[in-house]
Amino acid sequence: MTKTSRKKDATDAALPQEDALTRFAALVATADVESDVRALRDGGADEGTLNEQLTRELRLAHDRWGLGLLHLRHDAQLVREGEGLDVALLVDAAPRARVSEGASAVAATYATMRALGAEGLSEWGVLEDGHRVTLRGGPQQLRVLVEDARDFETHWTPERGGVWTRTWRHGDTLAVEAHRPASPTTALADAAWDVITSIKDRAFQRELMERSNSVGMLGALLGARHRSAAEVLGRLPEAHFTVASAVVRETGKEGRDMDRWKAMQREAITTLDDLQRAGTARLAAVLGGGLR
Repeated sequence: MTKTSRKKDATDAALPQEDALTRFAALVATADVESDVRALRDGGADEGTLNEQLTRELRLAHDRWGLGLLHLRHDAQLVREGEGLDVALLVDAAPRARVSEGASAVAATYATMRALGAEGLSEWGVLEDGHRVTLRGGPQQLRVLVEDARDFETHWTPERGGVWTRTWRHGDTLAVEAHRPASPTTALADAAWDVITSIKDRAFQRELMERSNSVGMLGALLGARHRSAAEVLGRLPEAHFTVASAVVRETGKEGRDMDRWKAMQREAITTLDDLQRAGTARLAAVLGGGLR
């Protein structure tokens, strides 16, 4: 028996069950959102309460997926299917996908709505009619915007570490988004690198490293499993969704304070760093089960 043939494939065990709430929980978990909907249902919550919680979790996931669709309204609601349930995903009140269709289909639906520029940044603004500006040198320009009562939105501004930020106000709420472009493919490759470099069997590690020269880190790791591993992985939500953004919001007086805005920007960038590191660790746990 070879090293590769005796390795256990953890991705099979990671596949979500067919239950709609389990599928939904697995979907938003890719954004490090822990779903409370099943616990609410088991506790006797009514359907309206469940739909409100589904929507809250979906919107938080959109804050973190960084798909550039924050200008749209996202809702989720239960749908009766005979004796069972499904979860419909709505965009601007129109049903666009169901979780039973699988993460790949949901991702494809959202992909048709996106508009990415050369830097991998969304070209959609968050506000329909907000004053959109390009920030220039000095803090005074932003101070006026933050302390003013009008809606506004900035274009993307580059920061350190490959991060971009933008700020907007809608009504009484100020928001900062930190974004580092990241695709599910890149996230999986990063996790595969972590898995391979942590393997204690040096001969096996060298074998995978050499194989990665031709098929990449993820390809090398999947090649160490059974022949259907890539297909199994493709059905996981993690193969289609990953964290690319973090959004921080402030309402009221604090949302008109320049020092609070500075803190929000730091918080958004730190949160994004933490979420992306945690996401890589989760993916590595899925990809590396049984290999170490």
